[in-house]
Amino acid sequence: MIKLSDYLNYLNSEVIRARKKADEEAVKTAQEYAKDEYLKFFRVPRFSMLSVKLDIPIKISEITSDTKYDFKMNQENFIADVNTKIREINIARGLNISQISKDSLNKDEFLKVKNTLEKSDYRFVKKVDDSINKVDFSKSIRKVLAHSDFGTADTSSEKRELNLILKDAIRNQFTPVAVKLNDIFIDPDTTKESDKDKIFMNLHVMLEDEGFRIVKMRDKDGNEMEEIIFE
Repeated sequence: MIKLSDYLNYLNSEVIRARKKADEEAVKTAQEYAKDEYLKFFRVPRFSMLSVKLDIPIKISEITSDTKYDFKMNQENFIADVNTKIREINIARGLNISQISKDSLNKDEFLKVKNTLEKSDYRFVKKVDDSINKVDFSKSIRKVLAHSDFGTADTSSEKRELNLILKDAIRNQFTPVAVKLNDIFIDPDTTKESDKDKIFMNLHVMLEDEGFRIVKMRDKDGNEMEEIIFE
């Protein structure tokens, strides 16, 4: 796995190295021509790559990014999400957690959680839990669960499961509003049988020939200086 930027830099370095070797061979040939009594009158052949076009298949291995999330409670979606999970956990674990209603969301303790989350300033983070962890979420949820009218959960197992359900449902109320892409990691090897489900793309690269020379000179005071001349 390699960064896309490093891979492109590698391709550029390889092309430059190839051009350098071609120029070195041209100089060597020119020296040989100069020594020959007949060849010295001929123009020295030189191979030049004015542009290099590359069409390379690559595999996207990983993309790292930071995301900015915004929290806004949609009561209907939240209630439906919580109650669906309650029904599923009751069946799977043989529990008896009661479902929540719209009135449950208007209790003071839950309103404090909701208002705190909505007022928080969310910056770019790796994952949504980084935003959730900016508030004292666990303590607030424990206070919410202390009210018996917020979904009846009598046993410690039921309280623990309801706590997880509420956290997960609140997590789903966060919406990504901006994404900042950091790095793209790729794998140039696209022949593996195990990579059929990976994301592939074709990398179209054109490297144009643009040369420059560094010329050393002296100013009127005798100070040596360098000048870059683009050709």
